[in-house]
Amino acid sequence: MSSLRDQLWKTAKAAFDEYGEMTAESVVAHRSPDCVHRIFPASAGIADRNNREYSDFVMELKKTVPNLRLIVQYDFGPIVDEKNRQVLAHLKSAGDTPHGPCEAEYFMALKMNNEGTQIVEFVEFIDTAYTLDFVKRARLEV
Repeated sequence: MSSLRDQLWKTAKAAFDEYGEMTAESVVAHRSPDCVHRIFPASAGIADRNNREYSDFVMELKKTVPNLRLIVQYDFGPIVDEKNRQVLAHLKSAGDTPHGPCEAEYFMALKMNNEGTQIVEFVEFIDTAYTLDFVKRARLEV
């Protein structure tokens, strides 16, 4: 692997791992100041968020799922695209809630800066049916 390829994966993996700390800082630690967080498909109706908005959302989520963590799945990738400074990974989440386990599935596509050290765009492709049902059961604001 080239050093840029290594750096891109290192940044992505750190972002996924540190998410589980569930602090306002950890969930945006590897993002550029102007990073945009997008959730697809668009039919989910979830607006784009900046770092503060995303961090605020996660702090609300933490009240319901205090031990939520992201687990990289190696059945598909991860795919690291040096030329376009992008990483695509299949992940699952795991956590415990008063409403039962939280076990969603995602593809996450990250666009990075030229050095591969900061995420400039974070895109989640969510399991829409599961996620929207969980949000409803947990009474979360999306």
